[in-house]
Amino acid sequence: MITVNLLLALLFFSQTDCNDGIDCTEDIYENGDCSNTLIQGYCLIENKCYKTYETSSDGCGICLPQKNPYGWSSNENDELECTTDKKDENGNCLHILKSGFCLIEHRCITDRTEDTNGCRICNISQSPYEWTNYSETTTCNDGFNCTKNDHCDGKGNCIGEEYSCDDGIECTRDLCDGSGGCINTLKNDYCYINNECIKDLSAKPGNYCMYCNVLFDQYNWTNEANGKKCDDGNASTGFDYCDGKGNCRGYTTDPFSDTGSILYDTSEDSGKTDSEDKTSIDREGCSCHLLF
Repeated sequence: MITVNLLLALLFFSQTDCNDGIDCTEDIYENGDCSNTLIQGYCLIENKCYKTYETSSDGCGICLPQKNPYGWSSNENDELECTTDKKDENGNCLHILKSGFCLIEHRCITDRTEDTNGCRICNISQSPYEWTNYSETTTCNDGFNCTKNDHCDGKGNCIGEEYSCDDGIECTRDLCDGSGGCINTLKNDYCYINNECIKDLSAKPGNYCMYCNVLFDQYNWTNEANGKKCDDGNASTGFDYCDGKGNCRGYTTDPFSDTGSILYDTSEDSGKTDSEDKTSIDREGCSCHLLF
């Protein structure tokens, strides 16, 4: 017994079947309406599908979707340099191909001319109206840098094996050379130190006397200038300066002031007086007054 729900379902599906039975249309149901859109590259003439440049049975009409997708365009004169156009006694339009040419996809191609992908050629002795495909052993260039071993597939296509040059480092530009090799170039605004990406002018973690300077060295830390303020982590030294060698040196009194007093460096590796340190600082490039 057919239920009411089944009847409603059958009614719904019968109303939403948008298939027009034509191969060259795209059938879509949307918002309660059907649309049957002609697929690009086709003509629909008298409910029959024709591809671009297909001709009518008498040769006097041609499918030109960009000009008239639903009727024949005139083809009595095809305006091609490689054909001679005339009509026979029955009124059929003839387009006689001249010697030395292929006529492929409505284009005149000189004999022995390769297609742009390098995998097929105009060979009038083989087929004047179609491309002649190269064998699978023929090398070519598919136009993609990240493929290698490019070769023809025997069907007129150039194919290659995909490969990746991603080195997993976010601060490099990863480029394929098209031959299976990679070019991984460090970006201009980064250093790459100890397997880490460091932004330009960023200080070394835990040591503000070293930093990334891409103009000097992108693969090693650059020492800050002698006399740049820093923090040695010792509360007893109120005056901390970089020594130009990547170290932060601490002083109990500012070594760059003219106090006239003898000062003492509290850092563990120094046995010199602060005045001796000031002389050392000056020799390394800082302009400051020295105490003698």
